[in-house]
Amino acid sequence: MKTTYVYFGQKGLHYEKDANGDQYINGDSATVLTRAASGLVPGNHTAGAANTSTSTDVYRILIKSDGNESAAEMGSAYTDFFYNQGSRAFVATKPQAGGVIELNAAGWGAASSGQITVVAYSDTTNGYDIQNDDEVWVEQVAAGDVAGNGYGGVGGAFAYPMQNFLGADPVAYAGTYWDGTNLDQTDLYFEKHDGTGGADIIRLIHTAGKYPKIVKAMEEIQNCGVYNRAVTFYDLDINGVETFYSTDLGIKGCWRTA
Repeated sequence: MKTTYVYFGQKGLHYEKDANGDQYINGDSATVLTRAASGLVPGNHTAGAANTSTSTDVYRILIKSDGNESAAEMGSAYTDFFYNQGSRAFVATKPQAGGVIELNAAGWGAASSGQITVVAYSDTTNGYDIQNDDEVWVEQVAAGDVAGNGYGGVGGAFAYPMQNFLGADPVAYAGTYWDGTNLDQTDLYFEKHDGTGGADIIRLIHTAGKYPKIVKAMEEIQNCGVYNRAVTFYDLDINGVETFYSTDLGIKGCWRTA
């Protein structure tokens, strides 16, 4: 019997609003990021200005200040905003509310396949002191060669027969995108890929309010009559090029949780 297949690539996204002003990503200690929770398996990276050939070509780390800081808290290497939400002039070494900074290769380190630490301002060139209620994003920007990151390893991309699609669950998402866009989460359920029973979950992080359109997209794919290739719902390649079934969905993250 003919059936349409739907293909999902991987784009990891981790968001947190830091409540304790610590320098660790994902908690108050060096806790690993996991594919199940964030779609992220960062490769090890030693902080260094010239050390751009490890995780930094696959991920970026963005920090948005919660308030205008009166003291120097970010290094002199940062001279402009990655994204400026609103109209504000850049003030050297002093993070400003709503201004997003991208850490450079010397501004963070990763160890044990996922433990990320932001370099403190004691490094007055590359450091950044995270304050209470600052927002932090770790965003995958290309497929990587660490296992599970969509290229060169098992578990980074998936195709399912649409006859195995079980349903879509809207889930509350406590976060925004770095440009201020409100986000929601939808979990897509498929019969487990290895036939052992239960379900696989494809997690989508997307623009808020798009759940009905995601459901409609899955219905369209089910009934599209394409049998000679898989229909791509979302993909991210090694060059950072994204492919969308529909750009209107605002997909910011896509991964299988296990």
